[in-house]
Amino acid sequence: MRLSGTAVNVKWAAGTAAVAVCLIASAGHIAAAPQFSGSEHAGLGTPTRVETALAADADTALFAREVETRDALGFPVGVKRIGRHVLDGFEHAEYDEVTEVDSAGKVQAVTQFDSRGHLRAAVRLDAAPASKSRVTRDGAVRSAQKSARAAGLDIGTPTSTQADQATGGWTVHWARMQAGVRVRGDETRVQVWPDGRIQSVARAEHDLAAAPVQRIGSDAARQVASANLDSWSAGRNSGYAIQNVYLEWVGPNAAFDPDRATADEAPYRLAWVAEVKPFGDAANYAWLISLFIDAGDGSIIGGDLVE
Repeated sequence: MRLSGTAVNVKWAAGTAAVAVCLIASAGHIAAAPQFSGSEHAGLGTPTRVETALAADADTALFAREVETRDALGFPVGVKRIGRHVLDGFEHAEYDEVTEVDSAGKVQAVTQFDSRGHLRAAVRLDAAPASKSRVTRDGAVRSAQKSARAAGLDIGTPTSTQADQATGGWTVHWARMQAGVRVRGDETRVQVWPDGRIQSVARAEHDLAAAPVQRIGSDAARQVASANLDSWSAGRNSGYAIQNVYLEWVGPNAAFDPDRATADEAPYRLAWVAEVKPFGDAANYAWLISLFIDAGDGSIIGGDLVE
């Protein structure tokens, strides 16, 4: 199945070294960084990556933060460190990055921080250990929790833990929750090598709007979804069934309103998500539809399609 519209916007943050990009991409994509203004960087034209060198003697806080994170994760120590401020036009992200380099000039580790100084992504690039032993699932979780907390991440019980077929290790996930409600696509992810060492960490965290003072209920949200679906399917050989309605923080998008396509990325909003199964002619175009219904005013603020 192919996701279209704005289906879970998750991308891994890539480091400067091509090998870092490949390594992170091989585990799936995750991304979230403060967005930079399009007008502020309008001169960039075609998306590109703009880097500005950062000096250890001038940006002491950044380099000290990288050392603390590197040691907390047990990453290798290079003979020199290279700092950069990055404007990534491809991801529309802005962050600081520090690279650990060995005596042969090879990148050993890459660590990124967002504009608030929070860890965005970190990956070690030295060789994975050749070992017949494999840490257990529980052991991987303990290792991930201990290292993530030491690196300053606020985590609790993992949402899920999966075996990593590529490395023989494990991938531990923590979904982001706000006021007891999941934030769509946001998470912390830690990859653990077979021997229990941390291979990489990445976080996705979008800005959130204030929760509505008054919230409509699930029945009202279902009625909004039904009214819109009735209108869209009227006179057509199509129908639908609302399978589920639940609360989630979501990113407003242009899935059902083309006028939103040119709007800047807005903070995530609390919304009711109506999962809809289309049938008839509509089923030829979408296997599943998700409608985002603002939990405050009941307006449709976007959605996803699974084709």
